[in-house]
Amino acid sequence: MAIESWFFLSTMAFALSMDAFSMSLAVAMKRKIPVNKMCTALVVGLFHMGMPFLGLISGTWIAASFEQTAMMAAGVLLFVIGLQMIVSSWKKDAEQESMILPVGLGVFIFSFFVSLDSFSIGITLGILKAELFSVLLLFGLFSGIFTWLGLTLGKYMQQSLGRYGEMIGGIILLSFGLKLAL
Repeated sequence: MAIESWFFLSTMAFALSMDAFSMSLAVAMKRKIPVNKMCTALVVGLFHMGMPFLGLISGTWIAASFEQTAMMAAGVLLFVIGLQMIVSSWKKDAEQESMILPVGLGVFIFSFFVSLDSFSIGITLGILKAELFSVLLLFGLFSGIFTWLGLTLGKYMQQSLGRYGEMIGGIILLSFGLKLAL
């Protein structure tokens, strides 16, 4: 089954970007250290392109090898990632105090952590035979924009918005997972 729906991919990119957005909001609200917003947004965007690229390659191989089982596994994977995002959106503030700042080499570590779920989604999209260029373009664009927005708006917004943003992203992925698995 080939996925060429820009709406589906845009919704998926939006959901994945909520993690980067909420972490960027948290960084901007809690820290007084200046962060290069454009550099951080660019690196996060690149990581959100690289991780799903690796996942897509893996997922394409899995799909070719185990067609029907791969579809169900893709649904379960999306469901679990969505559930994890919802649960992590309710973590206590003390647990978020140990966050990595996107300053210096921390930009790469921060980008890696907020884009880890993109690898798993990339596997799923590879199984579903999504178009590589569309996935990478949308994932990179959405995550870069939402990272920049989070860093820019963070000092003006309350922390609860970041939690709800991540929760919304989790609900979207959870819904796609249920649809694929059933």
